[in-house]
Amino acid sequence: MELFKKNRYYIKLFLNRVEIKDLTNGKSISEKSKVDFNNDRILVAEFEKAENFIKKVFTSNKLSTRNSVGIIQQMEMSENGLSEVEKRILIELFSRIGINEIHIDQSLTNLSEKKLAEY
Repeated sequence: MELFKKNRYYIKLFLNRVEIKDLTNGKSISEKSKVDFNNDRILVAEFEKAENFIKKVFTSNKLSTRNSVGIIQQMEMSENGLSEVEKRILIELFSRIGINEIHIDQSLTNLSEKKLAEY
């Protein structure tokens, strides 16, 4: 059933930076955007800039979003939890990039392998 295997990604968002761990092959990537997509109040304030940057990270590292699952954490600017608007931004952002199944984890600590396996 290799044909239906899902690409699984653990994605952490920081101020103008993304970390992606490919849970299928263990490859980890960390890249900083040359263009700011945040402002003083919200991590993803410039939606199109964030989308273009993250899409570029996926394509330049040959990460396929086909049949994919993304476990997303916003690691900064979310100390009191994400608002419904911020959650919707993350869902829209990663669905436009091509992630098919999106899970948002609101904790601010790195997820263990055990926790990642639950998604």
